[in-house]
Amino acid sequence: MRKLKMKCSKKPSLTLLRSRQWDKKKMAYILIADKSYRTASGLRSRVIYIGTTAKGAGRPAASAVNKASQVFYKDRGVRAIDAYVVTCRGRQNTPTWKLLEAALIHTFWNIHHQIPKYNKKKPAHVDGMFGQRALEKIIRSLPA
Repeated sequence: MRKLKMKCSKKPSLTLLRSRQWDKKKMAYILIADKSYRTASGLRSRVIYIGTTAKGAGRPAASAVNKASQVFYKDRGVRAIDAYVVTCRGRQNTPTWKLLEAALIHTFWNIHHQIPKYNKKKPAHVDGMFGQRALEKIIRSLPA
């Protein structure tokens, strides 16, 4: 019986960087593609997904791989996807990570007049939990 041949990629397929934000058990994250797309407002954006997790550092990596397979299959020209972790302080009896995700999606909606490309629905927004300028700063500071 012939032995199977193996190949190893020259560049890493997934790179994770150490950050204090990985210590948080619950966080929101933003996935950014290396290719931009036109939004309903006429602006271009590279944000493809805004998500949340209650399982810690494993979920953004798993989500990046899952969304990457969708993006690489559907969208031409996308070669890399970056994950940005967004965290906030906790508040007793309040799922702040879910509210942070909703606020980020709502802010993206206000700027681009649509939700990110691979988000399925717009969650209900709770006003007053996060500063609007701070949310806009996060969305606008992402690579365009």
